[in-house]
Amino acid sequence: MKKIILPLALLAGVVGTAHAQTGIKYGVKGGYNLATFSGKDSHGIEYKSGFTAGGFANFGIADNISIQPEVLFSQKGASIDNFQGRSDTRFKTTLSYIDVPVLFRLNTGEDGKGLFFELGPQASFLVRNRDFTQTGNTSTQSNENTNSADMNKTVIAYVGGVGYQLTSGLSLGVRYTGDFSQVYKQNASANYPGKVYGSGQNPNVHNSVFQLQAGYAFGGK
Repeated sequence: MKKIILPLALLAGVVGTAHAQTGIKYGVKGGYNLATFSGKDSHGIEYKSGFTAGGFANFGIADNISIQPEVLFSQKGASIDNFQGRSDTRFKTTLSYIDVPVLFRLNTGEDGKGLFFELGPQASFLVRNRDFTQTGNTSTQSNENTNSADMNKTVIAYVGGVGYQLTSGLSLGVRYTGDFSQVYKQNASANYPGKVYGSGQNPNVHNSVFQLQAGYAFGGK
């Protein structure tokens, strides 16, 4: 619960500070995540599907320039074939985060409409991880890595994207988020990563996510 309250408080603080600005908008958004791991030890790791959903506030700071903080629930993770060297075994890990991006947004149309570009930092707070192994046609949940003792609970990332804001308030966008921070703590023994890589140590990997999002904004001009 504290992991959810903190980002909501951060968003409320930013929105409260910006309330005096004109053209402030609030909205909701959701979309599809295509996630994997990148980094030194990401060889053989594939993409997995997930979703994202949450809310945002957008307020102008100059003509065609705005700041947009968001709070999003986001599923990330990765998929691995030939898990533990077995050709008939597939492994998937689903990592659930609360993402808090604060984006600098450049709007090319009038009153924030039309094509836009966005870029900014993001803090992510781990909520849950859930692992599955599949051997042949039988799928079973693995209990090896359901606790998050060897995972970084807070990670820092960058976000970049492009989209289109419609006059109706509806927006569509494509976004990429890449973590600076590693998924797993370093120099710590780990069951799942050690078995995959044969080192007995956590791998050097980062979340890497492509996102297709749709949103709807209320208020403003």
